Amino acid sequence: MMRDGKRYFRKFLTIFIVVFMCYCLGVALFVVITDPFYQYHAPRFGMPVIMEDAVYQTPGAAKNLEYTDVLMGTSMTENFHTGWFDEELGWHTMKLSYSGARSNDLKAVFTAIFSRQEPVEHIFMDLNDYQLTEISWTAYVVRPEYLYDDCVLNDYKYVYNRDVIARGWERVLDAVWGVPDNIDSAYTWEDSELFGREITLNTAVDTRAQLLQNRTEGEDENRDEKIVTCQENLDNILPFIEENPETEFIVFLPPYSMLYWEQLVLKGELEDMLEVYRYAMKQLLQYDNVSVYYFQNEKNIITNLDNYRDTCHHRPEYNRYIFEAVRDGKNRVTEENLGQTIEDMYEFAVDFDYNSYWE
Repeated sequence: MMRDGKRYFRKFLTIFIVVFMCYCLGVALFVVITDPFYQYHAPRFGMPVIMEDAVYQTPGAAKNLEYTDVLMGTSMTENFHTGWFDEELGWHTMKLSYSGARSNDLKAVFTAIFSRQEPVEHIFMDLNDYQLTEISWTAYVVRPEYLYDDCVLNDYKYVYNRDVIARGWERVLDAVWGVPDNIDSAYTWEDSELFGREITLNTAVDTRAQLLQNRTEGEDENRDEKIVTCQENLDNILPFIEENPETEFIVFLPPYSMLYWEQLVLKGELEDMLEVYRYAMKQLLQYDNVSVYYFQNEKNIITNLDNYRDTCHHRPEYNRYIFEAVRDGKNRVTEENLGQTIEDMYEFAVDFDYNSYWE
Protein backbone atom coordinates (compact mmCIF):
# COMPACT_ATOMS: atom_id res chain seq x y z
CA MET A 1 0.00 0.00 0.00
CA MET A 2 2.78 2.41 0.94
CA ARG A 3 4.65 1.69 -2.31
CA ASP A 4 1.47 2.22 -4.29
CA GLY A 5 0.94 5.53 -2.48
CA LYS A 6 4.48 6.70 -3.28
CA ARG A 7 4.10 5.62 -6.89
CA TYR A 8 0.79 7.49 -7.15
CA PHE A 9 2.31 10.61 -5.61
CA ARG A 10 5.30 10.53 -7.98
CA LYS A 11 2.98 10.11 -10.93
CA PHE A 12 0.79 12.95 -9.74
CA LEU A 13 3.83 15.19 -9.13
CA THR A 14 5.23 14.40 -12.58
CA ILE A 15 1.92 15.18 -14.28
CA PHE A 16 1.58 18.36 -12.27
CA ILE A 17 5.08 19.55 -13.20
CA VAL A 18 4.55 18.74 -16.88
CA VAL A 19 1.18 20.51 -16.95
CA PHE A 20 2.59 23.51 -15.07
CA MET A 21 5.57 23.78 -17.40
CA CYS A 22 3.30 23.51 -20.44
CA TYR A 23 1.10 26.24 -18.99
CA CYS A 24 4.09 28.50 -18.34
CA LEU A 25 5.45 27.83 -21.82
CA GLY A 26 2.04 28.53 -23.34
CA VAL A 27 1.68 31.83 -21.50
CA ALA A 28 5.19 32.89 -22.50
CA LEU A 29 4.55 31.93 -26.12
CA PHE A 30 1.28 33.86 -26.14
CA VAL A 31 2.95 37.02 -24.78
CA VAL A 32 5.89 36.74 -27.18
CA ILE A 33 3.53 36.35 -30.15
CA THR A 34 1.07 39.09 -29.20
CA ASP A 35 3.77 41.29 -27.62
CA PRO A 36 1.47 44.23 -26.75
CA PHE A 37 4.38 46.39 -25.57
CA TYR A 38 6.47 45.61 -28.69
CA GLN A 39 9.46 44.34 -26.74
CA TYR A 40 10.35 41.69 -29.32
CA HIS A 41 8.76 42.71 -32.59
CA ALA A 42 6.21 44.87 -34.36
CA PRO A 43 2.57 43.67 -34.38
CA ARG A 44 1.80 40.58 -36.44
CA PHE A 45 -1.29 38.71 -37.68
CA GLY A 46 -3.23 41.93 -38.27
CA MET A 47 -2.85 43.26 -34.74
CA PRO A 48 -2.75 47.08 -34.64
CA VAL A 49 -0.26 49.39 -32.95
CA ILE A 50 -2.14 50.67 -29.92
CA MET A 51 -0.21 53.19 -27.83
CA GLU A 52 -1.91 53.68 -24.47
CA ASP A 53 0.72 53.29 -21.75
CA ALA A 54 3.74 55.44 -22.55
CA VAL A 55 6.08 54.44 -19.73
CA TYR A 56 5.70 50.75 -20.57
CA GLN A 57 5.34 50.90 -24.35
CA THR A 58 7.87 53.58 -25.27
CA PRO A 59 11.04 51.44 -25.13
CA GLY A 60 9.57 48.64 -27.23
CA ALA A 61 8.04 51.05 -29.72
CA ALA A 62 11.36 52.89 -30.01
CA LYS A 63 13.27 49.68 -30.67
CA ASN A 64 10.94 47.64 -32.85
CA LEU A 65 8.34 49.72 -34.69
CA GLU A 66 8.93 51.25 -38.11
CA TYR A 67 9.66 54.98 -38.38
CA THR A 68 12.23 57.42 -39.67
CA ASP A 69 11.23 60.39 -37.51
CA VAL A 70 10.31 60.83 -33.86
CA LEU A 71 7.93 63.02 -31.90
CA MET A 72 9.01 62.69 -28.28
CA GLY A 73 8.98 64.50 -24.96
CA THR A 74 6.58 65.16 -22.12
CA SER A 75 2.83 65.69 -21.76
CA MET A 76 3.37 68.98 -23.61
CA THR A 77 3.83 66.91 -26.79
CA GLU A 78 0.95 64.48 -26.30
CA ASN A 79 -1.56 66.60 -28.23
CA PHE A 80 0.55 66.73 -31.38
CA HIS A 81 -0.62 64.43 -34.16
CA THR A 82 1.89 62.41 -36.16
CA GLY A 83 -0.29 62.96 -39.24
CA TRP A 84 0.66 66.65 -39.30
CA PHE A 85 4.34 65.75 -39.67
CA ASP A 86 3.74 62.92 -42.11
CA GLU A 87 1.34 64.74 -44.41
CA GLU A 88 2.92 68.21 -44.40
CA LEU A 89 6.61 67.44 -43.91
CA GLY A 90 6.86 64.02 -45.53
CA TRP A 91 8.00 62.34 -42.34
CA HIS A 92 7.28 58.80 -41.13
CA THR A 93 6.67 59.66 -37.50
CA MET A 94 6.49 57.64 -34.30
CA LYS A 95 5.08 59.31 -31.19
CA LEU A 96 7.17 58.51 -28.12
CA SER A 97 5.69 61.04 -25.71
CA TYR A 98 6.28 60.28 -22.04
CA SER A 99 4.39 62.37 -19.49
CA GLY A 100 6.66 63.88 -16.85
CA ALA A 101 9.84 62.63 -18.51
CA ARG A 102 12.97 63.82 -16.72
CA SER A 103 16.30 64.08 -18.50
CA ASN A 104 17.28 60.59 -17.36
CA ASP A 105 14.07 59.28 -18.94
CA LEU A 106 14.95 61.08 -22.17
CA LYS A 107 18.35 59.39 -22.04
CA ALA A 108 16.65 55.99 -21.80
CA VAL A 109 14.37 56.78 -24.75
CA PHE A 110 17.27 58.11 -26.84
CA THR A 111 19.21 54.94 -26.08
CA ALA A 112 16.34 52.83 -27.40
CA ILE A 113 15.91 55.02 -30.49
CA PHE A 114 19.56 54.89 -31.47
CA SER A 115 19.94 51.19 -30.72
CA ARG A 116 18.28 50.48 -34.08
CA GLN A 117 20.15 50.00 -37.33
CA GLU A 118 17.74 52.24 -39.24
CA PRO A 119 18.65 55.95 -39.43
CA VAL A 120 16.58 58.57 -37.65
CA GLU A 121 16.14 61.71 -39.73
CA HIS A 122 14.34 64.07 -37.33
CA ILE A 123 13.56 64.25 -33.63
CA PHE A 124 10.96 66.81 -32.59
CA MET A 125 10.89 67.35 -28.82
CA ASP A 126 10.06 69.80 -26.05
CA LEU A 127 12.28 71.07 -23.24
CA ASN A 128 10.78 72.06 -19.88
CA ASP A 129 11.96 73.73 -16.71
CA TYR A 130 11.97 70.63 -14.50
CA GLN A 131 14.05 68.75 -17.06
CA LEU A 132 16.74 71.37 -16.50
CA THR A 133 16.40 72.08 -12.78
CA GLU A 134 15.51 68.73 -11.17
CA ILE A 135 18.30 66.36 -10.18
CA SER A 136 18.98 64.35 -13.33
CA TRP A 137 18.11 60.93 -11.91
CA THR A 138 14.80 61.93 -10.31
CA ALA A 139 11.63 60.46 -11.82
CA TYR A 140 8.01 61.55 -12.03
CA VAL A 141 7.10 57.95 -12.81
CA VAL A 142 9.54 55.15 -12.01
CA ARG A 143 10.51 53.33 -15.20
CA PRO A 144 10.17 49.55 -15.41
CA GLU A 145 13.86 48.97 -16.08
CA TYR A 146 13.28 45.40 -17.26
CA LEU A 147 11.64 46.88 -20.36
CA TYR A 148 14.44 49.36 -21.00
CA ASP A 149 17.49 47.12 -20.63
CA ASP A 150 18.78 44.34 -22.90
CA CYS A 151 18.89 41.66 -20.20
CA VAL A 152 16.67 38.68 -21.06
CA LEU A 153 17.00 37.22 -17.56
CA ASN A 154 14.45 39.66 -16.16
CA ASP A 155 11.98 39.31 -19.03
CA TYR A 156 9.85 37.06 -16.83
CA LYS A 157 8.51 40.30 -15.32
CA TYR A 158 7.06 41.07 -18.74
CA VAL A 159 6.18 37.59 -20.00
CA TYR A 160 4.31 36.59 -16.85
CA ASN A 161 2.71 39.94 -16.15
CA ARG A 162 -1.06 39.69 -15.72
CA ASP A 163 -1.66 43.12 -17.28
CA VAL A 164 0.51 42.27 -20.27
CA ILE A 165 -1.39 39.03 -20.83
CA ALA A 166 -4.68 40.94 -20.70
CA ARG A 167 -3.36 43.49 -23.20
CA GLY A 168 -2.32 40.61 -25.45
CA TRP A 169 -5.89 39.35 -25.56
CA GLU A 170 -7.09 42.89 -26.29
CA ARG A 171 -4.76 43.07 -29.29
CA VAL A 172 -6.08 39.71 -30.54
CA LEU A 173 -9.63 41.04 -30.33
CA ASP A 174 -8.52 44.27 -32.02
CA ALA A 175 -7.23 42.18 -34.92
CA VAL A 176 -10.52 40.29 -35.13
CA TRP A 177 -12.56 43.51 -35.18
CA GLY A 178 -10.18 45.38 -37.49
CA VAL A 179 -9.27 48.13 -35.02
CA PRO A 180 -6.81 50.57 -36.70
CA ASP A 181 -3.52 51.87 -35.32
CA ASN A 182 -3.78 54.87 -32.99
CA ILE A 183 -0.26 56.28 -33.41
CA ASP A 184 -1.60 59.57 -34.76
CA SER A 185 -3.76 60.34 -31.71
CA ALA A 186 -1.91 58.35 -29.05
CA TYR A 187 -1.95 59.84 -25.54
CA THR A 188 -3.97 62.90 -26.57
CA TRP A 189 -6.18 64.72 -24.07
CA GLU A 190 -8.22 67.13 -26.14
CA ASP A 191 -11.48 67.48 -24.21
CA SER A 192 -12.32 71.22 -24.15
CA GLU A 193 -13.98 70.81 -20.75
CA LEU A 194 -10.55 70.30 -19.20
CA PHE A 195 -9.63 73.92 -19.86
CA GLY A 196 -10.76 77.31 -18.60
CA ARG A 197 -9.89 80.34 -16.48
CA GLU A 198 -11.52 79.07 -13.28
CA ILE A 199 -10.02 75.61 -13.65
CA THR A 200 -6.58 77.12 -14.15
CA LEU A 201 -6.86 79.52 -11.23
CA ASN A 202 -8.05 76.75 -8.92
CA THR A 203 -4.94 74.71 -9.65
CA ALA A 204 -2.70 77.60 -8.58
CA VAL A 205 -4.56 79.27 -5.71
CA ASP A 206 -3.09 77.22 -2.86
CA THR A 207 0.46 77.46 -4.18
CA ARG A 208 0.05 81.21 -4.58
CA ALA A 209 -1.17 81.61 -1.01
CA GLN A 210 1.84 79.71 0.33
CA LEU A 211 4.24 81.72 -1.80
CA LEU A 212 2.72 85.04 -0.72
CA GLN A 213 3.12 83.98 2.88
CA ASN A 214 6.76 83.05 2.38
CA ARG A 215 7.64 85.45 -0.41
CA THR A 216 11.33 85.76 -1.18
CA GLU A 217 12.62 89.29 -1.61
CA GLY A 218 15.29 89.61 -4.26
CA GLU A 219 16.76 86.83 -6.32
CA ASP A 220 18.03 83.43 -5.23
CA GLU A 221 21.78 83.31 -4.65
CA ASN A 222 22.17 79.70 -5.83
CA ARG A 223 22.31 80.42 -9.55
CA ASP A 224 25.65 78.69 -10.00
CA GLU A 225 24.27 75.53 -8.43
CA LYS A 226 21.27 75.65 -10.75
CA ILE A 227 23.53 75.99 -13.77
CA VAL A 228 25.51 72.98 -12.60
CA THR A 229 22.28 70.97 -12.28
CA CYS A 230 21.20 72.20 -15.71
CA GLN A 231 24.47 70.96 -17.21
CA GLU A 232 24.07 67.58 -15.51
CA ASN A 233 20.67 67.28 -17.16
CA LEU A 234 21.98 68.38 -20.52
CA ASP A 235 24.65 65.70 -20.22
CA ASN A 236 21.83 63.18 -20.61
CA ILE A 237 20.84 64.73 -23.94
CA LEU A 238 23.82 66.36 -25.65
CA PRO A 239 25.87 63.18 -26.25
CA PHE A 240 23.10 61.80 -28.48
CA ILE A 241 23.07 65.03 -30.47
CA GLU A 242 26.83 64.95 -30.85
CA GLU A 243 27.02 61.25 -31.74
CA ASN A 244 24.24 61.46 -34.36
CA PRO A 245 25.08 64.44 -36.58
CA GLU A 246 22.91 63.05 -39.39
CA THR A 247 19.80 63.43 -37.19
CA GLU A 248 18.14 66.84 -36.99
CA PHE A 249 16.97 67.70 -33.47
CA ILE A 250 14.14 70.23 -33.29
CA VAL A 251 13.72 71.48 -29.73
CA PHE A 252 10.97 73.84 -28.57
CA LEU A 253 10.22 75.53 -25.26
CA PRO A 254 6.43 75.47 -24.74
CA PRO A 255 4.29 78.46 -23.68
CA TYR A 256 3.48 78.35 -19.96
CA SER A 257 0.72 80.56 -18.58
CA MET A 258 1.46 83.76 -16.68
CA LEU A 259 0.61 81.93 -13.45
CA TYR A 260 3.81 79.95 -13.94
CA TRP A 261 5.78 83.17 -14.24
CA GLU A 262 4.00 84.64 -11.21
CA GLN A 263 5.17 81.71 -9.12
CA LEU A 264 8.74 82.31 -10.23
CA VAL A 265 8.43 85.98 -9.26
CA LEU A 266 7.03 85.09 -5.84
CA LYS A 267 9.82 82.57 -5.26
CA GLY A 268 12.42 85.13 -6.27
CA GLU A 269 13.59 82.78 -9.03
CA LEU A 270 12.52 84.55 -12.21
CA GLU A 271 15.93 85.80 -13.27
CA ASP A 272 17.63 82.56 -12.28
CA MET A 273 15.19 80.44 -14.26
CA LEU A 274 15.61 82.57 -17.34
CA GLU A 275 19.37 82.26 -16.99
CA VAL A 276 18.95 78.49 -16.90
CA TYR A 277 16.89 78.67 -20.10
CA ARG A 278 19.51 80.91 -21.69
CA TYR A 279 22.30 78.53 -20.69
CA ALA A 280 20.46 75.47 -22.01
CA MET A 281 19.60 77.05 -25.34
CA LYS A 282 23.12 78.33 -25.76
CA GLN A 283 24.47 74.81 -25.26
CA LEU A 284 22.02 73.39 -27.79
CA LEU A 285 22.81 76.05 -30.37
CA GLN A 286 26.43 74.94 -30.50
CA TYR A 287 25.37 72.01 -32.67
CA ASP A 288 24.68 72.33 -36.38
CA ASN A 289 22.04 69.60 -36.24
CA VAL A 290 19.92 71.40 -33.61
CA SER A 291 17.30 74.10 -34.08
CA VAL A 292 15.61 75.74 -31.08
CA TYR A 293 12.19 77.40 -31.01
CA TYR A 294 10.94 79.62 -28.19
CA PHE A 295 7.22 79.92 -27.38
CA GLN A 296 7.32 81.08 -23.78
CA ASN A 297 6.88 84.69 -24.90
CA GLU A 298 3.67 84.15 -26.89
CA LYS A 299 1.78 86.91 -25.08
CA ASN A 300 -1.61 86.28 -26.72
CA ILE A 301 -1.48 82.70 -25.50
CA ILE A 302 0.14 82.93 -22.07
CA THR A 303 -1.94 85.84 -20.74
CA ASN A 304 -5.30 84.19 -21.47
CA LEU A 305 -5.99 81.65 -18.72
CA ASP A 306 -8.89 80.19 -20.72
CA ASN A 307 -6.16 78.58 -22.81
CA TYR A 308 -4.97 76.41 -19.91
CA ARG A 309 -5.91 73.57 -17.57
CA ASP A 310 -3.19 74.43 -15.03
CA THR A 311 -0.20 76.75 -14.90
CA CYS A 312 1.50 75.06 -17.87
CA HIS A 313 -0.72 72.77 -19.98
CA HIS A 314 -2.38 74.61 -22.85
CA ARG A 315 -5.22 73.80 -25.21
CA PRO A 316 -4.45 71.34 -28.03
CA GLU A 317 -4.96 73.97 -30.73
CA TYR A 318 -1.69 75.50 -29.62
CA ASN A 319 0.11 72.27 -30.37
CA ARG A 320 -1.05 72.84 -33.91
CA TYR A 321 0.09 76.45 -33.66
CA ILE A 322 3.55 75.36 -32.51
CA PHE A 323 3.77 72.82 -35.31
CA GLU A 324 2.90 75.41 -37.95
CA ALA A 325 5.35 77.94 -36.51
CA VAL A 326 8.19 75.41 -36.57
CA ARG A 327 7.15 74.27 -40.04
CA ASP A 328 7.35 77.86 -41.25
CA GLY A 329 10.55 78.72 -39.38
CA LYS A 330 8.94 81.16 -36.93
CA ASN A 331 9.96 81.68 -33.29
CA ARG A 332 13.41 80.30 -34.01
CA VAL A 333 16.16 81.16 -31.56
CA THR A 334 19.65 81.96 -32.82
CA GLU A 335 22.86 82.92 -31.08
CA GLU A 336 22.17 86.48 -32.24
CA ASN A 337 18.66 86.87 -30.82
CA LEU A 338 18.96 84.63 -27.74
CA GLY A 339 19.98 87.41 -25.36
CA GLN A 340 17.21 89.76 -26.45
CA THR A 341 14.64 86.97 -26.31
CA ILE A 342 15.46 86.26 -22.68
CA GLU A 343 15.63 89.94 -21.76
CA ASP A 344 12.21 90.64 -23.31
CA MET A 345 10.71 87.69 -21.43
CA TYR A 346 12.17 88.98 -18.16
CA GLU A 347 10.79 92.47 -18.66
CA PHE A 348 7.35 91.19 -19.53
CA ALA A 349 7.18 88.72 -16.63
CA VAL A 350 8.56 91.07 -13.98
CA ASP A 351 6.23 93.97 -14.89
CA PHE A 352 3.04 91.99 -15.48
CA ASP A 353 -0.02 92.79 -13.35
CA TYR A 354 -0.69 89.35 -11.85
CA ASN A 355 -3.19 90.72 -9.35
CA SER A 356 -5.62 91.31 -12.22
CA TYR A 357 -6.21 87.54 -12.32
CA TRP A 358 -7.10 87.33 -8.66
CA GLU A 359 -9.17 90.47 -8.05
